Amino acid sequence: MTRPPHHLLLYSLLLLGTLYPCMTRRKVSQPHIVLIVADDLGYNDVPWHNPTIISPHLQDLAKAGVILEQNYVQTKCSPSRAALMTGRYPFHIGRQHESLPPQMPTGLSTKYRILPERLQEVGYATHAVGKWHLGFCDWDYTPTRRGFGTFFGFYTHGADYYERQATDSEGVFKGYDLRSNESVTHEGEGEYSAQLFSRKAVEVIESHEGKQPMFLYLAFQSIHKPIQVPDQYSRRYQPYGKLTKDSKRKGMITALDEAVKNVTTALKQSKMYRDTVIIFLSDNGGADKDANWPLRGRKNSVWEGGTRSVAFVSYPRMPKRYRGRSTDDLFHIVDWYPTILALAGYSKQLTDMDGYDQWLSLAAGWPGPRTELVYNINTALRFTAAIRAGKWKLIWGYPEGLRSNVPRKETRAAFAQTLREARSSDLLYLFNLETDPSETVNLAHENKQVMKILMKKIRRIMKSGEVVKPDTPFLRERSNPKYYGGYVSPGWCKAK
Repeated sequence: MTRPPHHLLLYSLLLLGTLYPCMTRRKVSQPHIVLIVADDLGYNDVPWHNPTIISPHLQDLAKAGVILEQNYVQTKCSPSRAALMTGRYPFHIGRQHESLPPQMPTGLSTKYRILPERLQEVGYATHAVGKWHLGFCDWDYTPTRRGFGTFFGFYTHGADYYERQATDSEGVFKGYDLRSNESVTHEGEGEYSAQLFSRKAVEVIESHEGKQPMFLYLAFQSIHKPIQVPDQYSRRYQPYGKLTKDSKRKGMITALDEAVKNVTTALKQSKMYRDTVIIFLSDNGGADKDANWPLRGRKNSVWEGGTRSVAFVSYPRMPKRYRGRSTDDLFHIVDWYPTILALAGYSKQLTDMDGYDQWLSLAAGWPGPRTELVYNINTALRFTAAIRAGKWKLIWGYPEGLRSNVPRKETRAAFAQTLREARSSDLLYLFNLETDPSETVNLAHENKQVMKILMKKIRRIMKSGEVVKPDTPFLRERSNPKYYGGYVSPGWCKAK
């Protein structure tokens, strides 16, 4: 992957000072940054892909900025959030296997300096609102110990949208999950979570000291299951009759849209909007069958429908000629880490990064620096590896992810565990995404030369010694909220 020549980069920065505001002499030298992550929002769940979706504010923000049509994420919640916060592929940090069940005694390793910690180094006030899902069994895994000055939200994978009760798939783990910084809070009892989290984000904005740059990480619960939303939003899709699941799910998108509108309105009223970079993306593909149409697959798979996420960037100070467009340049969630740090004026050298600073591609129309990406490499329980180089995509192993509750012994006995076993089982899929973005025609047996090249790339990664063993310790009964007064609580593992 080649990067722009250094002298051209410097010339561009001098010519287009508004692109990297931290490098100019404007009064506001560092932009505010609002990073909004939706949960399980599919490729077909936004109005620029599906005109039946009622989401006018997201539509306006996207159309006023840059829409990323080739933006990739991980297959599930925790791996994507780990990649976002570290700038590293999950298989480089042990977070590549599934999501973090609430009973699992681990989290995003504390040996990695995550995004808010870096931003604090260059003067940012850092705030997190909403979903965490990067570990909570030790206090050192939680947001306020990882660089966020304030936190309002929940620690686990999901909860009831009104009652904040978190449960596991078996119904064994059940407890109340909502914190203000490190204290249990019952604020907003009975309030729909999208409205509660947008209200708390507005409070952060309104109380912010304007001279200090602000980083707000707003990770909505919407539209992750359970399917819950006030009827008024669903009725916009189905005025009469008993509400269907599809109408409720779409209503959740419209409620999310309203929540984002509340945040941008607060930025405008606080006179911060023009100096704010708004980044919006989903953590993975949609969970429902049609949520990612016309892409194949859904959440928890390395098909395009599970990994190609809706995303856009909106920044009023971006040169007008580069706004109001879509880009097909390759972008991966690991790229946001160096991109955001570059915007913030972070000048220390970043080592062991999988991400690229993509701001010149977004804000100045430069060719994107990324030509390849790795969807995932996962050796836990059964083998899956997937890579893209240019227009070609190879899946080696199993495209679909495992359910979290499948017994380990049963899985190991039933599925291929290695590269060799996967190949001997003919678990090879090759697609030309330029002509076949829906992955309908497997070319593995027709274009063996391309397949061999991509297989060689995967082997090289596997032999590099840089693939970290998936961090999946056995679930711990002591995690159960019943031991902590019914509250989801840290204190039952040691961070590492």
